Amino acid sequence: MSDLRVYLLGTPRIEFQGTSVKVERRKAVALIAYLALSEQMQSREVIASLLWPDQDEDHARSALRSALRSLTKAVEIEWIQADRMTIGLKREVVWVDVIAFQKLLVANSAHPHSSDSICKDCVDFYQQAATLYSDDFLIGFNLPDDLEFENWQLAQREWLRREYADVQRRLAHYYADLDQYEQAIRHAIQWLAVDTLHEPAHRHLMRLYAANGQRSEALRQYRQCVEILDSELATPPESETTRLFEAIQQGNPTLVSSTDSISAPISGVMPPLPSLLVGRDAALHAIKQRLGVGSPEARPITVIQGWPGVGKSTLVATLAHDVELSQHYPDGVLWASLGENPSIASEIGAWAEALRLNEPGQARTVEEISAQLTALLRDKRMLLIVDDVWQADHAQPFRVGGKNCTLVMTSRLNDVATALAPTATDIYRLPVLTEHAALELLAKFTPDTVANQLDEATQLVRDLEGLPLAIHVAGRLLQSEARLGWGVTELLADLREGASLLTAQAPSDMLGVKSDTSLTITALLKRSTDSLDALTRQYFAYLGLFVAKPATFDLPAMAVVWEVDDPKPIARLLVNRGLLEPVGGGRFQMHALLVLHARSLLDEVMN
Repeated sequence: MSDLRVYLLGTPRIEFQGTSVKVERRKAVALIAYLALSEQMQSREVIASLLWPDQDEDHARSALRSALRSLTKAVEIEWIQADRMTIGLKREVVWVDVIAFQKLLVANSAHPHSSDSICKDCVDFYQQAATLYSDDFLIGFNLPDDLEFENWQLAQREWLRREYADVQRRLAHYYADLDQYEQAIRHAIQWLAVDTLHEPAHRHLMRLYAANGQRSEALRQYRQCVEILDSELATPPESETTRLFEAIQQGNPTLVSSTDSISAPISGVMPPLPSLLVGRDAALHAIKQRLGVGSPEARPITVIQGWPGVGKSTLVATLAHDVELSQHYPDGVLWASLGENPSIASEIGAWAEALRLNEPGQARTVEEISAQLTALLRDKRMLLIVDDVWQADHAQPFRVGGKNCTLVMTSRLNDVATALAPTATDIYRLPVLTEHAALELLAKFTPDTVANQLDEATQLVRDLEGLPLAIHVAGRLLQSEARLGWGVTELLADLREGASLLTAQAPSDMLGVKSDTSLTITALLKRSTDSLDALTRQYFAYLGLFVAKPATFDLPAMAVVWEVDDPKPIARLLVNRGLLEPVGGGRFQMHALLVLHARSLLDEVMN
């Protein structure tokens, strides 16, 4: 047993060798909670912006260092590992109740039975998990001045509550099958306490009371269900609930003994909740409508496509944590992030693990796992998200949802998006930010610049053409300059030319789950152009000769620059790779950041 124990279920606390460790700073407690639930080392930049969103980068990083010092001094062993870029917990020396809770839940995956049932060997694990869940995640703890952390905390709390409810559900059914009704009733009451609006839980408790000879309690439970649904949702109970009530009144044993087929919400390895999302209310609303929220029916597939750096990964990560979508898809969310060179087996394996389809000692192919998922999800209602698809065939194993599931995919590549989408209407092109939203985003990083030099800032976001990635990086550079006490006028002009942007490090929380967190903007854009053959990359570089703001051109102009008779095949290829965009009237546009990148490639392709 580890000497150092971190408790996050209930009121947060830390114990070392059985003695409580006093942590005075609330942000330090929040930091430990965030690191404890992170599977990998986390970027200092992301943590600083999450926990100190109202401070500039230098002050936020200084506050982070101070919080780290207070934690390392509080315990006499090394339990936090940190370098210049990242921070994490030393898992081998720290016991965390949430992690222990998770491990107990998957302990039954080695047992030879379906994932939705438990055996006598599983019961001890689930009883331990139920005991470990003393209360909700970080109960009584909050950071009222930090909306981003509050949203993250809420998402984790809801996820853990669902897992705890599933523990109690399984135990209630297990003891009911053994006719141990008193025990089953205790677990059913706990199950219902987590989700008082869940009618299957009400029905199960009604059946248990009836089977245990407590007919009046069963009828009282029905009336309680009716009152709760009416006060909270203004809706009557489902017909199945009413039929069960009538059967109990009439003493009909057939209807009373029948059970619901209940599935528990599932979530795979989820992306972090984005710490900053500006100007995307309309896009979120439009996509959620496509997914069935506020709409009569959901599209089976939605493919989100857009420029590199437009924020596709950020948007779908937000959707993965959306409360309305979690209610609309009660069986859960599965998430995968692919990238250029994905490990399909690892990603699809994570889905199988989340659904407890693991078979210890047996190696399975991607095709076999995909077939198993397809069979399991046939009657589920789940949201499946596959982010950053570079080749259409990479996404094929993840097409496992049944008729009630919805699949969302993202790609920067037009031809891949077209191949993934059943029809053109199934593609949602994520637009750049409006000028107002772009200024709002810039002000998040450098409020003084926007307030004091509004005209220059407005011209900057126009020159950057509303691309979130470019604005994000520009805002950080401007704020760094301002903190040094220097004027930002020269940097504003330099940013409009773009050289500083290309060499700046890309923000790690905009790169997707699987991305290298040390990429520069140039390296990020080269992901798209390195896949081109040498000649096509040369043609792309020549487009940097056009003047941006915005860079638009027609086929005759491209024919002259490329010195070809027919530019259509080249233009078509660049459009398919997400590097050009048709704008109508036979004209094409290249985003300003891509123009800068094309110019940076000119020396390379001409030598």
